[in-house]
Amino acid sequence: MANDRTPTVRVYVRERAGKRNFYPAPRNPDLAACYWLRYEKNGKQAWQRVGHYDLVAREKLLLERRLSAEAQGFILPEDQVAEKASASRVTLRIAVDAYLKSLRVKNRPTKTITGKTYELGLFTGFCKKSYMDELVSADMLGFRDYLRSEDYAECTVYNYLMTVTTFLKKNGVYRIVGLLEAEDWPEIPRTDPEPYIEEEVRALQAVATEYQRLVIRFFVGTGCREQEVAHVEWPDINWIRKTVWIHAKPQYGWKPKSAAGTRTIPLPDALLADLRALQVTSTNPLVFPAKKDGVEGHFLRMIKELGKLAGVSNVKCHRFRDTYITDKVREGVDLPTIRKWVGHEDLETLALYAEALRHDDERARAAANRQERYTLGPQLVKTA
Repeated sequence: MANDRTPTVRVYVRERAGKRNFYPAPRNPDLAACYWLRYEKNGKQAWQRVGHYDLVAREKLLLERRLSAEAQGFILPEDQVAEKASASRVTLRIAVDAYLKSLRVKNRPTKTITGKTYELGLFTGFCKKSYMDELVSADMLGFRDYLRSEDYAECTVYNYLMTVTTFLKKNGVYRIVGLLEAEDWPEIPRTDPEPYIEEEVRALQAVATEYQRLVIRFFVGTGCREQEVAHVEWPDINWIRKTVWIHAKPQYGWKPKSAAGTRTIPLPDALLADLRALQVTSTNPLVFPAKKDGVEGHFLRMIKELGKLAGVSNVKCHRFRDTYITDKVREGVDLPTIRKWVGHEDLETLALYAEALRHDDERARAAANRQERYTLGPQLVKTA
């Protein structure tokens, strides 16, 4: 016998960073909170994630209709249509599998595929949709707000949204574009350059092995990114022109970050000579291979270990790149040339380095000290 009792659906908010800590939704909307619906199913308490407050009214109404229909023993018309059409519709699962398969066919690194698998699993688990044609902008916005409610950093939220956006566009079986407007994306805060000072680089080399010193010198002598260094092969080095060529390596499933990343960089003479000596003993096509002869994926780990030994804090591979660019700006190399050497798409980012130097150079110090001409009275600490 059908139960015609009207189902009760209550709205709750989940505590941030709490595993299963819920409390009744506040009277005033909390736009930063993650909303949930609580209801009873088969005599047991059940929960349905909603996400952003803007979705609560709609999802609550739909759930109440569905529960009421089930209690009376019939199926809603929209559910019947979905059931009949399911054979010809593309599920999220099929689309995700097709996308991940395409990454494997393109020989993308295992680490990349593992990351994409996790991120897409997070999205599909969140949105609760079964078919690609059900996805709407609210699903992407809700996923964004969910990540924020879980205290993910804005740059991580941006990267996860980019993963989903790329999947929707390039899965190969059901293409979706335009779910997010420009203003929907998180704003990534500008990060100022963090070049090493000369003493820090010397301290790292002082505790390094001969091979590790050469790796550090290559980083700081070319301004290359971590994966660019990892994929440099011996034929990429032109011993006559004294340059290294950064370009795609399809055999490893890797390519530069952008079109500008394909470039040629001049090498210092001393570094070139030591690389030539290393080549004599090398049996691997990669200049700096992993211990098991594959692509090295642990440069950062190596640098961090050296940092602990040397007492250098905040060690990052990217800081070598900052050091290279800062040195070239300080040496007076024009920005368009530096842009080509480091593989930037535009000059805007490089302008940050020039701006940082303007705060540090002697003219900036002289201008700051001139402001002391207004000082009246004895100077407490005499300066030279």
